[in-house]
Amino acid sequence: MNPLLQQKITTNGPVYSFHAFLFPFEWSYKEQTTRLFEEETRLARLASWMERDAHWERRASWLNAQSLAQFNEVAYFYEFVRPVLYDSGNEKSLQCHYYYRLPGENPEYVIELPDGTTYRLAIDDIVISYYDMGVGVLAFHLLNTDRNQSSPSDIQRINFYGRRVYPPFLGTDMNKVGMQDFFEDADWAEGLRRTVSGANELARSIRLESKGDIWAAEYFQSWLTNQDLDREPDLIEQILPLSLRGRVLLEPVLDDRMYVVCWYGNDRLSRQVSGGDPPNNYKTHDWWYSYMFVDREWKTCENKEMMQELLTSATYARWANYGTFYGISRYSFMALMGEMEKQYISKLLFTHTQTLYYKLALLCLVQRACLLRFSDEITAISQLDKSERQIGERVGSLYKQYLRFVNKIYFREVTAQEQGIELYEIMQQQMRLPQQVRALQEEMKELHQYAMIVEEDHRNDKLDILTYIGAFFVVPSFIGTYFGISDYDLSGQWIWISVFCLLSAGLAFAAIRATGDRRMVCLGLLIALMVIVLFIFPNIEKIWE
Repeated sequence: MNPLLQQKITTNGPVYSFHAFLFPFEWSYKEQTTRLFEEETRLARLASWMERDAHWERRASWLNAQSLAQFNEVAYFYEFVRPVLYDSGNEKSLQCHYYYRLPGENPEYVIELPDGTTYRLAIDDIVISYYDMGVGVLAFHLLNTDRNQSSPSDIQRINFYGRRVYPPFLGTDMNKVGMQDFFEDADWAEGLRRTVSGANELARSIRLESKGDIWAAEYFQSWLTNQDLDREPDLIEQILPLSLRGRVLLEPVLDDRMYVVCWYGNDRLSRQVSGGDPPNNYKTHDWWYSYMFVDREWKTCENKEMMQELLTSATYARWANYGTFYGISRYSFMALMGEMEKQYISKLLFTHTQTLYYKLALLCLVQRACLLRFSDEITAISQLDKSERQIGERVGSLYKQYLRFVNKIYFREVTAQEQGIELYEIMQQQMRLPQQVRALQEEMKELHQYAMIVEEDHRNDKLDILTYIGAFFVVPSFIGTYFGISDYDLSGQWIWISVFCLLSAGLAFAAIRATGDRRMVCLGLLIALMVIVLFIFPNIEKIWE
């Protein structure tokens, strides 16, 4: 192993790395009062439950900046983008944004690894945003201020273990492979042990502490009795308001991991990645690949051509000669540059990662979550029985929210700053958002066409009723009218007239209901009956004479 990856930072800096773990989710009320999408994603009830809890605080919008940092962040984005990123605080806001009131002194995000190694990160903030599209993002903002956990390998392990709040799998018994027992093995405790201690894929625990006082923790033990992948992890659930837990369901958008935004300052490593032998070393550097794609300690791509292609498309190397790199994948935004104490620019770019680039990642995650939420709703509507009378109304409600998403949340460009434009484009491409938006547009068109067909069927059903009623009465009415205006003596013939009316009504009704040959038979009988009624019956006496 490269000895550089084990070396700790030699300078004394205020921060050695910054880590933000983002948990994007879909939210929904467990007790639905209506099936309309726009009604079920209104924030009013949810906001009232959040504000009852003393641990969460809805802060005023940054649109009225209270500090230099706030002003710089807000000014970076276009005016039409800001409502998505900042809570206006009024009823028309697209989101409700809450900060967790951290308890005690020096709160920490503690990651205990399977081998007993423990990483402690200072909690800068815990924030959660709920959007009225039925999605949200919970984020842990963490600072690594301990030089003893500042080596490149330490940073890899912090990101790998710190973001994983679900078991990626439960380890199976390889001695049972090829036997039916392999598929019947339900030893959940042993499966979890293999994942944590055997495969080293999961931390032993993740805890939120204040001087040893644990106020939220994930030990992964609940997975032994509840294997529902749509539920909230314990770490997330324990910091949510009690009034919210039984009423609102949070379902993850990503897999078992949270999205990572990370800044790391390491002068020697950044110089190594920036060039040397071979040239353009960032395209072939194993650690840079592992760091960008959040691998534990070794890269998960053993194909040189593929690795180079992935690194080339995912690396923003505008400032490569200065040793500054940004790597963007579907589940990470990673920054590497020199240490703060050696490069003044590193301090500036550290704050950019904390604020501007974090907001870019947040916006893309919200967009991604919205796309998945819309797809889920489209699937739910398409599975309804055609007899469901609310299909058209539900489609209309969904389409209204879709138009709001396209106009107020999904943007092709969010800032006039050149570097921000380029980073945002890479994020969009890595998450495949433009393709998914186009696919959603097609799904919405197909759903609208389906709703039109269903509505047409409903209208036809109503018209069919009128047709049946008309068929039942038109022919008998004609018979009655015919005899009413003729000089035929109807006295004593009302029973026959009634029988003819009933028979003609029945044959007319049957002709409409029937198809193919049966319809022709019914029409033939009806014609024969009408010939008898109109020509033979009035002249029956003359015929007998």
